[in-house]
Amino acid sequence: MKNTQKALVLTLCGVLCAVLVIGSCATGGGNPRSMQGLGAGTLAVGEWFAYNDAEDKGSSTAVLTSAEEVIDGSTVTVYTIKGNVTTQFQYGFAGWGIEPDEATLNLIKTAKALSFTILGDGKRYAIKFKTSDVKDFAYHEYLFNTEPGEWLTVEVPIGFFMQPSWTGSPVNLRPGNVVGVEWQTHESWRPAAFEVKFRDFKVY
Repeated sequence: MKNTQKALVLTLCGVLCAVLVIGSCATGGGNPRSMQGLGAGTLAVGEWFAYNDAEDKGSSTAVLTSAEEVIDGSTVTVYTIKGNVTTQFQYGFAGWGIEPDEATLNLIKTAKALSFTILGDGKRYAIKFKTSDVKDFAYHEYLFNTEPGEWLTVEVPIGFFMQPSWTGSPVNLRPGNVVGVEWQTHESWRPAAFEVKFRDFKVY
């Protein structure tokens, strides 16, 4: 996968979304909200992991590794996530996530926005706000596209997280109930292999 140093910023603005061809600005629509005035954000700390659909008797795979890389003159921790999504389980999926430490978890519970930087493969993914009050796995999520070989910084105000339409028990997003944050492959392109690089998950 081409590892360029170029960073493109998604500002959740309709004009830039159209120019960058990143896709829809939010799963559920709504007016864009500015990220201005939120400061530089705080780098999230916690235990990173990969997951798949094995518990649903699927055969999808995901492997997460990390390494220090020099990007724009700074040494940063970069996570590589690669795997394969199959349809042995009808709704095959795989992904990665963070189990935040106590300080990061408390920040997420009162966050105004989240951001992360991803080197993509041209496929669509979702970031999910995992909360204890959602019992059917319909976690509030935000969908985003990636560009092959391009670093994209995705900025997501908390108000853009929406539950998927299939949930039978919709609830309002309650950040105080957060237990973690996950990223997941999107159903639009399964089955297929995937590979992304990921860094700088920040809380605002």
